[in-house]
Amino acid sequence: MNAQKEFRWIEKFYPDALWNVTADQGANSKEESNVNIKMHGTQFVSSVSCGGNSYLEPAEIKTHAQLIKLSCLYEISRVMLTACAVDDLCQQLIEHMRFAWLPCDRIFPFVEIDGRYFAANQSARSLAYQYSMPITVDGITVGQVGVSSKDINVATWPENEDTAFLRNIAQDFGSWWQRNKLITVQNLLLNDVRIIEDAFNAHAIVAITEKSGKIRYVNKKFCSVSKYSADELIGQDHRIVNSGYHPQEFMSDLWATITKGNVWRGEIKNRAKDGTYYWVDTTIVPFLDDNGVPYQYVGIRTEVTNYKQLEQKMEEQVTELARSNDELEQFAYVVTHDLQEPLRAINSFVQLLKKYCDHQLDERANDLISHAVAGTGRMQMLIDDLLTYAQVNANKTLNEIDCEQLLRNVLTDLSVVISECKAIVTHDKLPVVNGIRFQFIQLFTNLINNALKFRGNQPPRIHIGIEENQREWIFSVTDNGIGIEEQYLERIFRVFQRLHSRREYAGTGIGLAICKKVVEHHGGKIWVKSMPNVGSSFYFTVPRN
Repeated sequence: MNAQKEFRWIEKFYPDALWNVTADQGANSKEESNVNIKMHGTQFVSSVSCGGNSYLEPAEIKTHAQLIKLSCLYEISRVMLTACAVDDLCQQLIEHMRFAWLPCDRIFPFVEIDGRYFAANQSARSLAYQYSMPITVDGITVGQVGVSSKDINVATWPENEDTAFLRNIAQDFGSWWQRNKLITVQNLLLNDVRIIEDAFNAHAIVAITEKSGKIRYVNKKFCSVSKYSADELIGQDHRIVNSGYHPQEFMSDLWATITKGNVWRGEIKNRAKDGTYYWVDTTIVPFLDDNGVPYQYVGIRTEVTNYKQLEQKMEEQVTELARSNDELEQFAYVVTHDLQEPLRAINSFVQLLKKYCDHQLDERANDLISHAVAGTGRMQMLIDDLLTYAQVNANKTLNEIDCEQLLRNVLTDLSVVISECKAIVTHDKLPVVNGIRFQFIQLFTNLINNALKFRGNQPPRIHIGIEENQREWIFSVTDNGIGIEEQYLERIFRVFQRLHSRREYAGTGIGLAICKKVVEHHGGKIWVKSMPNVGSSFYFTVPRN
């Protein structure tokens, strides 16, 4: 049974006061037993009569019982101030509560909390009669404090000091339980904070700066990277690690941003204590007061020195590569241009030799002259293609190109070959793009020529398709030709790469390399999908803007 009404028999409790309780100990009755209870330096005497005769008046017995319970409450309050574990607390509560009702084998105190049961004698749980007070936290019952007994009287206690005694313990236990839960949560949060701090120390440089710019906190990573101790940094401003690399406008913009309450992000080059330089990728977050004014700044930085060094090295390599490419293209242009005239002269001389000596030469000599003429013709084609390849990057001016009209012109130029092959060429409605017109002519011409050249046994069927997305146009040139084996799909876009002999298929091996260079020059990419004896689909992209 749980008592509901509160019986306030303790109006004022001074646990530090010493009570001098005496009893008439002059009796010589053999039936009387004196039980001495020592608690925190104060001795209480409870005279319990075994034969029904007591040398204390009823009022004195009641006063003694109250004092014993007060002493128990005092000791229990001391335990609750120091106990951390619920098992330890409950065991000590049971020990102190046992002396509140004497003799100790009549009434057995117990504590039940969070589904667990504590008692000096576990068999007492099976006793028939119990009296308890609920332990509540925020209005929710989490357990109970009570007593068990064989005596029915314990289940019918009135609202007396025993009820108040148990209620005080239950209320104090509820407060301890709530406080202990809060401490547990707090410790978990502190542990999480330590874990996060360790993670930051392993990776990030963290500093907290006052509104005035003075540093008031740095983590271990800041010290290890800057090579300053925390004592050397705290109280200073960030000029202590200023490298002088950034212009004044850069730093002014940083402070203007964060003092307005905005987050600043960027890369900063700093100088360590030993004079070495390091780069940090930085985010500075202002913390604002109720008026929206920053009162401190938290800077989180990641060292990116190696990345910046690699970036600088790559930029130098790109610059050198661009210079080398320019020189190579200029060299190729000069060489191919200067080879044109002597090649034409050789071709002319061979033709004249054949014209004037034709009747004097035998069949073998005429064959040699024919091979020389054919060789100079191939050389002329090769030089023309090399000249075209070298000039792809020369023109940077982009103009609007109506691909529909451009394709019609290309097909007109190729009409003779198309007719001879009995080819069927179809196309989707093509868009207007930005590009260099003559390069797009080369692109479409080379791709369609390839489809016509590498045809199968059936008449060529060629389709120029178009798709689009938010960023680019996707062109395709699909044929039903001989196809390409998978291992050669990347190789075909390289200069002078041929998959067949000149006897089988004419050409210089530069056409697809020119296509790749044109597409990449316009910011796109080119690739091919193919199956032998089925056909090929060449795809290339052109940016929409």
